[in-house]
Amino acid sequence: MSATRPIENTDKLLADPVLTVKGLSVELRRRNDRIPIVQDVSYELRAGEILGIVGESGAGKSMSGNAVAGLLRPPLYVSQGEVHLNAQRIDTLPANKLVNIRGKRIAMVFQDPLTSLNPVFTVGEQLVETIERHTPRRGQEAKDRAQLLLEQVGIPAAADRLTQYPHEFSGGMRQRVVIALALAGEPDVLFADEPTTALDVSIQAQIIALFKRLCREKGLAAALVTHDMGVIAQATDRVAVMYAGRIVETGPTAEVLKNPRHPYTSGLMQSIPEIGRRLHRLPQLQGAMPRPGQLPQGCAFSDRCAYVTDACRKAVPKMSGSKFHSVACVHPLTQEV
Repeated sequence: MSATRPIENTDKLLADPVLTVKGLSVELRRRNDRIPIVQDVSYELRAGEILGIVGESGAGKSMSGNAVAGLLRPPLYVSQGEVHLNAQRIDTLPANKLVNIRGKRIAMVFQDPLTSLNPVFTVGEQLVETIERHTPRRGQEAKDRAQLLLEQVGIPAAADRLTQYPHEFSGGMRQRVVIALALAGEPDVLFADEPTTALDVSIQAQIIALFKRLCREKGLAAALVTHDMGVIAQATDRVAVMYAGRIVETGPTAEVLKNPRHPYTSGLMQSIPEIGRRLHRLPQLQGAMPRPGQLPQGCAFSDRCAYVTDACRKAVPKMSGSKFHSVACVHPLTQEV
C-alpha cells in the first residue's frame, strides 16, 4: 500500500461545509418489519476536500450515499436525519425540486460505467443532453462543452470520441466518460461509488489521480466510497470507517491509518499485504459482518472483536474523542499499526 499523505490544507477542516449530513438513518420496510440498514450517520464535506467512506461489503457505504442524493426507492426509506447543502435542507424537498438538485448540485459516479451509460446513444449525445438539462448551454455551445469535458478527463481525440458509442471505449475510458458526465452539471458535491473496482492497477492509479486533480481544480466537495484501504490512503483527506450501517471511526486519513483506534479499522489495516513482509498466513478478521436486523446487542463488532468485554454488549458505543479524530468504541486502541 502506498504511504499515507497529510492533508494538503488543514484550513479545509475549519471552512464552512458544503454538505452536512446529520444522524442519517435508512430502514427497509417490509410488511410490519422495520429493518435498520444505515444508522445515525453524520459527516461534513468541504470544498476541495475528499472524504473516503470505507468498509466491507454490506457496511452501508453506498446506501448512505444514495440516501443523501435522494436515490432510495421503496421499500427503502430515510427514517430520520437531515441533509443540508450549502445550509439549505434538501432531504425534505419534494421530488420535483430534488430532481433539479440531483445531477446539477450533487453528482454521482456509479460503480459500473458500462451500465451507467446508455448503449444506444453516442457519448456526445449523452453529454450534450446532460449539459443542456443542467446548464444554460445549448446547441454548439453544449457540444463544445462536451468536448472540453472529455479533454479534461484525459480522453484523447475528444472531438472524434463524441461520435462513438460506449462499447467502443475501454473500461478505463468509460469510467472517464462517467466522470465527465458527473461534471457536466457543474456540481458542488460529487459522490464516487467504487469508481476503480473493475479496473486494473495501472488504470486505477490514473483514475485516482484524475479524481484528485479534478476535485482540487474545481473545488468539489467529494465522497469516495470504497472497500480498498489503498485507494483511501492515496486519494483522500479524511476517512470515515463504516461497519454494520454505522460510522465507527473518522478522522484525517494519515492519522486514522497510522493510528487506528477502533479494532475494526486496525483489522482492516493488518489484513493488507506489505511488500517485503513474509508471512505464512495473512492476518484477517474472523467471522462475517452481521446481517441487517440481526445485529448483536451493544457494539455490532463485538462478536468479531478480540478486545470484547461485557461492557461492549450493554449499549451501542457513542462517538468520542476529538473533533478531528473520533471513535465509537468502549475500549479504543492506542498503539500504532
